[in-house]
Amino acid sequence: MPTSSPNGKAHIRRIVGALKRDRMLDIGCGEGTYAKMFPEGNWTGVEVWEPYVEAYGLRSLYSTLIVADARSHEFSPDEHFDVAFAGDVLEHMTEDEAKGLLGRLRLVADTVIASIPIGHYPQGEWGGNPHERHVVDDWTDARVKAAFGTPSWSAVDGEIGVYVWSTIENVCRDTPEKGPPLKIAIYAISKNEEHFVARFAASAKEADYVIIADTGSTDGTVAAANAAGCIVHDICISPWRFDLARNAALALVPSDVDVCISLDLDEVLEPGWRQEIERVWTEKTTRMRYLFDWGSGIKFLSDKIHHRKGYIWHHPCHEYAIPDPRTVEGWANTDMLLVTHYPDPTKSRGQYLDLLEISVKEDPRCPRNAFYYARELSFCGKWEKAIVALNKYLRMPEAVWINERCYAYRVLGKCLEALGKPWEAEAAYHRACAEAPNTREPWCAISLLMYRQSRWAESYAAAVRALDIRDRELVYTCDPEVWGAQPHDLASIAAWHLGLQKTAIEQARLAVEKSPDDLRLRANLKAVTETTKQNVA
Repeated sequence: MPTSSPNGKAHIRRIVGALKRDRMLDIGCGEGTYAKMFPEGNWTGVEVWEPYVEAYGLRSLYSTLIVADARSHEFSPDEHFDVAFAGDVLEHMTEDEAKGLLGRLRLVADTVIASIPIGHYPQGEWGGNPHERHVVDDWTDARVKAAFGTPSWSAVDGEIGVYVWSTIENVCRDTPEKGPPLKIAIYAISKNEEHFVARFAASAKEADYVIIADTGSTDGTVAAANAAGCIVHDICISPWRFDLARNAALALVPSDVDVCISLDLDEVLEPGWRQEIERVWTEKTTRMRYLFDWGSGIKFLSDKIHHRKGYIWHHPCHEYAIPDPRTVEGWANTDMLLVTHYPDPTKSRGQYLDLLEISVKEDPRCPRNAFYYARELSFCGKWEKAIVALNKYLRMPEAVWINERCYAYRVLGKCLEALGKPWEAEAAYHRACAEAPNTREPWCAISLLMYRQSRWAESYAAAVRALDIRDRELVYTCDPEVWGAQPHDLASIAAWHLGLQKTAIEQARLAVEKSPDDLRLRANLKAVTETTKQNVA
């Protein structure tokens, strides 16, 4: 299957965490498990089953994606990788084919990591994919070592064997034994989310407790959650606010729990989540930062994993956990993707604005929710009110985070454009650039505004300035569009109008590579290429 067993992942995380991982190779990408575990790497993926590319968004996970059969794919002698993964892939081929593949990987990578089911583990085709069949379904630890040679390190974790071959000395140092296992509880609130229950519960199955505080579902949410093994309680919060609901859910968690994970039902835990928490959590830890995928290409570090005691939720909307004044916080950190959000486009935001208005009245010195309130006003098309709220936020002494201030000026520019004030919008976008000059978003905003005004030199300059920025920060203020086709598209159009035909073609080609299904971009590339050929002729 395209998914991967969580067993063995803690070993892999520990080993790879100690390695250089600039260039990574993944054989048999599936749903992209390893690219999600180590998102900071420059990934090359080889996937034989093309339908997985779109189904699991593989082009967004891998810098280079090769749709090919790894058994016959030959890597260039010039290619070199820090780490190569053959995760749950060798069992899908004959022993001789597996030997050949592993041998080629060891020629192009400093470290090769293979995971493989140990014992009798038959599997047939899955989802129409004939390559999912296990060709060899009775690997043993001894057979793996005899077939592929003695590994630098190995371990069998449940039904999965992990094997590492490396040219680097002491790459697989064992970690010291820890104390008693942690008790981990997942807690959530729900209302009419029956269609999410099975996926949510399956991802949470390794938790000691999965507790759902239902706030009045009228569909089958409660029955489905009970059937999935969750502990369900009915609660009533009226008038509604998110912080009180989450505090009520937290109060239902048994007092002997060590670690609490706050989730929504439209979120899932990624494979290996429990092992990673156990790896980084210590006796002094009270809270944990981890990589969170919000969806729509936005990833950032979140902190909704905390100790059972010493925390309460704050703010009626866009709530977050705050420590009790008597709590001495101790942080654990990981860059592993632990939680993925699958946003429900049908879910209404209708209550957000009223709740955020209450929030800023209750806590007028909180810059975070002051900005969220202003942004929500813009989402609702209340441009004048949004401008007032944005300027109020920007004047707050507490509003010091440059990325959020930059975002505020970008929203301000959008509001001013909507009101037909392009010169004021331009000034707002320039202020956004001044706040966070090393982020792409404000430069793309200027380039787009200049495009709308046919000011081609300025549009081109801003687009090129955006493209010069290569480091993408893991923050919620990131706009995925600026890391896709948009800046290349803007640079191409502006370059064409400036008579820079070669640049226009090159940037148009890069835009299509970023968004190959965009018909407008493909038409633009065809037009500039053919027109240039005609002019030359």
